[in-house]
Order: sequence, then C-alpha cells, then structure tokens
Amino acid sequence: MIGLIKNEMMKIFSKKSSWIYIAILVIGVVAGAIIYEKVNGEPNKNWKSEAQAEIVELQTGLAEAPEEEKGFYQSQIDEKQQFIDANINPTEKVSWHFMNDVVFGLTILVTLFTVIVCSANVSAEFSDGTIKQLLIRPHRRWSILLSKYVSVLLYSIVMLSVLLLAGYLVGILFFGAGDFSMKSMVYTMDGQKEVAIGAQFFTKILYFLPSLLMVMTISFMLSTLFKSQALAVGIGIAVLLFSSVLGGIIIFLAEKFTWVKFLIFPHLDLTIYALQDKILQDVTLPISLTILLVYYVIFMALTFLFFQKRDISI
Repeated sequence: MIGLIKNEMMKIFSKKSSWIYIAILVIGVVAGAIIYEKVNGEPNKNWKSEAQAEIVELQTGLAEAPEEEKGFYQSQIDEKQQFIDANINPTEKVSWHFMNDVVFGLTILVTLFTVIVCSANVSAEFSDGTIKQLLIRPHRRWSILLSKYVSVLLYSIVMLSVLLLAGYLVGILFFGAGDFSMKSMVYTMDGQKEVAIGAQFFTKILYFLPSLLMVMTISFMLSTLFKSQALAVGIGIAVLLFSSVLGGIIIFLAEKFTWVKFLIFPHLDLTIYALQDKILQDVTLPISLTILLVYYVIFMALTFLFFQKRDISI
C-alpha cells in the first residue's frame, strides 16, 4: 500500500499544475498582505476618544431618529461601546488578524485545487487510457483506489500546510508577530463576540478540515463515476461553487420543512460553529458531524463498490 501511495504522489507532483497551485497559494498570501496593509493602514492611537465622540453623535441621532431607525443607531452605539469596555483597538492589526481575515479566506483555494486534482484523479486514467495498465498490477482494485484517495488527501494537507506556513511568515513580516491571546471582536448572528484572535484562527481551521474532507470525497466519487475528466472536474467545481448557495437556501427552508436539515449542504461549512453554537433551530456541531459521517460512509461505499464492478474497457 505504501508503495502505491508513493507512486500516486509521484504522479501528482510530476504535473506542473500541482506546483502551480502551491505557487498560487503563496502569491495569494503575499498579495493579500500588501492589500490588507494598505486597506488598514497604521493603528489609530486616539481610537478610544474618537469612538466616544462617535457614540455621542450616534446618541444625538438616536434621539432624533424615527422609530424604525432607532434599532440601527442603538446597535452602532452598542458595538462601539463594546470595543471601549473591552479595551480593544479595532484599528490595530497584527499577524493573527491577517491570518483570520486573509489567510483563512484563501482556504477556498485549497478546496478548489483539491477538487480539481481529486476530480481528475481516477477519470484521468480512463481519459488517458492508462487504467488497464494500472489494474493489471498484482494489487486489488480497492487498494489501488484507496492509494489514490490517500494521495490526494496528502496533497491537500501539503497545500494547507504551505498556506498556513506562508501566511504565518508573511504575517510576521508585514504586521509583526503579535500576541496569540490578543483579544478581538468577531461578528456573529447574535452580535459581536470577544475572542482570542490566535485561538479563533485555529478553531476555524479545525472546523474547516471536515468540510475539506467531505468536498474532496464527493469529488473523488465523481472522478470514479465518470470516465470523462472534463465532466468530473466540471461537476466537482459546480458542487463546490453552489454548495454555499444551496446551504443558505436549505437553511431558509428548514424553518418550514424539518427533513431538509438532514441534507448535506447546510453542514459542509462547519466554520460557522466558530462563531455560534447552532446553524439551525436545534442543529449543533455533534449533529452536523454525525450527518457528515453518515454521508461520508455512503459516498465511500458507493465509490469503492462502483470501482470494484466497473468495466475498464476503453
């Protein structure tokens, strides 16, 4: 098995596109740092007095505002007061702010490149006509397929590791190391929430991993089901792009139909749990993980059963 995995990893890294994807991640981090630095500028040392002055202006506006606008004014006052009470300078940015705001956002590229590589992993063998040479080796079909799955999983881990390492180093270079436990405010469905900025980043990365695994597994299943590499990659990217849209629609429908909460799409983005405890009325993280586990078993079973019985004629 180890030999098969090594062989598959060599196939992946023998392609220029695999190195290009990694280079794009690094370039994206550097470009993101330059833009982030220009957008945020230098921290404002007089932020507290300015925030207090803004609160006074908002309170004046609140007193004169019509009833339907009072909620907006009050929310603005509450947000600024939270920063003052917690002594958090909203204009101060360190490397961990950059990691949260920019580097984590670039994880979408890791998912996208994983989908592209994974969707083409098996289907390319059919498109290139190499599937017969692959299966005449003295290895069981399931072990060959598993080695392909593991190799793509390892490649996605490599990409994520490069992104995190590049993000950390570039963040230090542009914004300084910063305090891992530095307090910051994040926006949730229930308003602002005080968090430790470094811990918040790794919490989001931890919740990102199951989502990456599920999207990769769906792409791998598509690669096994379709002989056409272009079709497999196209559908895989479509699933990635429309999953968040479908997830939002399903969350809306869940208020009327209980059964839709068991569909996979609302649970593909677990990072929402870094900000709040529930994504639907009564759906918590353990429930989402259980639903994803059920789908994972189903997708893997279908993938391996189909490949075991598949006609390899070209």
